[in-house]
Amino acid sequence: MITEWGESLDADSVLPEYPRPQLVRDSYVNLNGRWDYVITAASVTERPREWGGEIVVPFSPEAPLSGVNRTLRPDEALWYRRTVTLPVGFVRDRVLLHFGAVDQDCEVWVDGTLVGGHRGGYLPFVLDITDALRGECHELVVRVRDVTDSSWRSRGKQKLEHGGIWYTPQSGIWQTVWLESVPQRWITALDLVPDPVSGEVEVRVAAGGDGGDTAEVTIRADGNDVVSGSVRVGVPTQLRLGDDVRLWSPDDPFLYDVEVTLGSDRVSSYVGMRSFGVGPDATGRTRLLLNGKPYLHAGLLDQGYWPDGLYTAPSDAALIHDIATAKDLGFTMLRKHIKIEPLRWYHHCDRLGVLVWQDMVNGGRSYWQAVVTASVALPVTLDDSHYTWFGRQDAEGRAEFLEELDATVALLRSTPSIAAWVPFNEAWGQFDAVTATSRIKDLDPTRPVDHASGWHDQGGGDMVGRHVYFRPYRLSRADAADERAAVLSEYGGYSYRVPGHVWSNKEFGYRKFTDRWSYERAFLRLQHTQLGPAVENGLAAFVYTQLADVEEETNGLMTYDRRVLKVDPAAVRASNMRLRGRHDHAAGGAPSPLAVPEREITEPVSLTRSDGRLNPGAVGWTRTQLITTDGIGHGGRKGRNKRWEHWAVTTPTHVITLVVSDIGYAAVHGIWILSLQSGDVISYDAIGLPRTATLPRNLGDGPVRSRTGKLQIDIDEVDGGTRLRARGARVEIDVLAHRPEGHECLGVVVPWTDRRFHYTVKDVARPATGTIRIDGVVSEVPAGQSWATLDHGRGRWPYAVHWNWGAGSGRIDGKVIGIQAGGKWTEGTGSVENALVVDGNLSKISEELVWTYDPGDWMSQWRVTGDTVDLTFTPLHLKRSVTDLLVFASRTHQCFGHWSGAVADDTGARVRIDGIVGWAEDVRNRW
Repeated sequence: MITEWGESLDADSVLPEYPRPQLVRDSYVNLNGRWDYVITAASVTERPREWGGEIVVPFSPEAPLSGVNRTLRPDEALWYRRTVTLPVGFVRDRVLLHFGAVDQDCEVWVDGTLVGGHRGGYLPFVLDITDALRGECHELVVRVRDVTDSSWRSRGKQKLEHGGIWYTPQSGIWQTVWLESVPQRWITALDLVPDPVSGEVEVRVAAGGDGGDTAEVTIRADGNDVVSGSVRVGVPTQLRLGDDVRLWSPDDPFLYDVEVTLGSDRVSSYVGMRSFGVGPDATGRTRLLLNGKPYLHAGLLDQGYWPDGLYTAPSDAALIHDIATAKDLGFTMLRKHIKIEPLRWYHHCDRLGVLVWQDMVNGGRSYWQAVVTASVALPVTLDDSHYTWFGRQDAEGRAEFLEELDATVALLRSTPSIAAWVPFNEAWGQFDAVTATSRIKDLDPTRPVDHASGWHDQGGGDMVGRHVYFRPYRLSRADAADERAAVLSEYGGYSYRVPGHVWSNKEFGYRKFTDRWSYERAFLRLQHTQLGPAVENGLAAFVYTQLADVEEETNGLMTYDRRVLKVDPAAVRASNMRLRGRHDHAAGGAPSPLAVPEREITEPVSLTRSDGRLNPGAVGWTRTQLITTDGIGHGGRKGRNKRWEHWAVTTPTHVITLVVSDIGYAAVHGIWILSLQSGDVISYDAIGLPRTATLPRNLGDGPVRSRTGKLQIDIDEVDGGTRLRARGARVEIDVLAHRPEGHECLGVVVPWTDRRFHYTVKDVARPATGTIRIDGVVSEVPAGQSWATLDHGRGRWPYAVHWNWGAGSGRIDGKVIGIQAGGKWTEGTGSVENALVVDGNLSKISEELVWTYDPGDWMSQWRVTGDTVDLTFTPLHLKRSVTDLLVFASRTHQCFGHWSGAVADDTGARVRIDGIVGWAEDVRNRW
């Protein structure tokens, strides 16, 4: 398996980009490319005389792009060799050799002189090779040992016997090798700590060699100087940017440029003005804070593995692709899982605007399965001072982990996008997590810590992090009440194997799907039904598993080769925006509408497939009747079929509603009449066996009939429209709902899952004429002042549903206007039932609108708002009905009154809504 970037790899120009973006110096020789290599027994410590072939650096020998395809065993040594001639004018006073990372231990010789080495496979190191240089052509030799998981050393997810969640081991040089030359006194590091509240940046300059101790620092915005000052080497110094500081965030990842001069040395860097923290929202729930305000960390687990490069991305563009894809999907955070990336990866997160949770790299002896997996199903919490239980019986291993923890924080402390530290994951090599957290806080007090991600919570850190894969997630009362922020730091892991884009015949995932549409719907449903309520109740962050497939794991949103995105980016982006909106509203902000990407269907299509499941090709909206619903008939206990016709007629004197419905195990019928003059109501309701209702399989294909002892309803398609007739003991109705030529109506398919879905037709502003007879007194349904509205439904519903619905029709400024708005029940499905009809022409409103009303006072005004909608509904009458028959229950509050405001049509023109008659409702059903 190979990526598109691997296919175009030039072995003589591998990862040529400058590797240290936050400390850039105008001196750079890239040493990536073709090296000689040989693998020997570990006992060989002298430079080999013969070499086994070429290896493409910085790809590990196990990676296909290295050209070697050979696993380095714990009892072997890997040797590298190349020569280099330094460019004319390159050498100043000192020459430094940099390695981005070498897995796991190495020694380095230059021109036959041992110049140093390094332990540990994940951190960069630099060697001063000045004194070893001889002649014009120089030889570099590197010897590497890697014991992978045969010891207590840090190794991440590498495993010699790999499979499932453990991956192919890799070894040797896996990040860029490069040279720079510096003056006698040079800048070795910059610490840049922003404080948005004071508008200051704390600058600390570290230096090597001999010379002056005062650096000059200038901070710029868009090329303009903001502040300059002198900073003594090793002394933290505040430089104030002023009162008008531009903050960094994923929504505006603005970076200030920094230039530092020390003697003849000059480097450039950057800083993002932002702060991270934990604190209460407006309701007292603990949230993660960005720049002092609650901010939802909507994250993906990012392993950083590649099929052709393993730990090493095949190009800088590949790194960008992963980050940009996550951002395009609407995620605000990546959890960098058990790996430290090349510094350019963090740079791209900084400039593109993605938060990063940085894991430390795990080590330890073999893990006890009872310790690392029992908490998946059982509420077990073990004390991590029992080192042997966690594979941490080696004091040397614990000490090395802490050294690497310190070095990781020091390396990344100034990175704007790093938002949290995660020292331990799922008990893998965990020990003294509370102490480790204190150590991190001493090194970096500016970021929160998730001290024990997953389980075996020791009560420390700033977050209580859970991993949930095998059960539905609900935010527990204990986690919601915890002073720490509640985070779901791993969940999901749904698997979908894309043919032709899998690494092996094996499949690992926590729930498996065989087609893209079902996979996507399940993901969106998970986000909406499980994460949405949790976010509202206090969940501060979530991390879905995962960004891309890795080897046997096929639970990524992308395939391992990054060639296929398994989901619709617009749908996932809308889902994440919805979750962010729910978070912000729950945290004290105002609710906000959400644009929904929808597809217009223009050709006839069946609602269901031959197996009765939802046809993905039917998902969308129509402006004429194009969806056939022959597959919706009587169903079993689960997913009972729902079929109904609901008509409403408004006249200057009356409001009429007629209902004929079959909900699978019963038929529900109704006639309801409101006198707008007296406020009197006549109501006939009946519940009978399904045979008391006759409903055609498709809209308009046949008569609609209701036959009970209390009432009769007849609905028939006739020339020019639909005839509505109904009879009860005191009433007789005969109305024609005209259908003008070219009149359009809204049809919408709502896809909860492939087994739970609904097709609805909302047909508003149908001119009506006819008569209403009450107690023998006839009232006309006058032309030009009376309107009929249809709500037609066919589908298989979830058992419990909550919805809003509002509609109205009338004549304004000589035009026939109809509005239709829905809410709640369609949220998270990617479909909405909102439309404006003007003289029969339909404008689709593709937004999840914000409904605002007072359930304690239904007769107060309702508001329905969005980017294109601003409506107020003023109730005149409340229709309240409550039914509770155990398995079937309904609680309806339907207000009749007038709509006013404005709605934008397809051209963007605002259409005035003034006093048209209609209704707005809140309904909660179990059926």
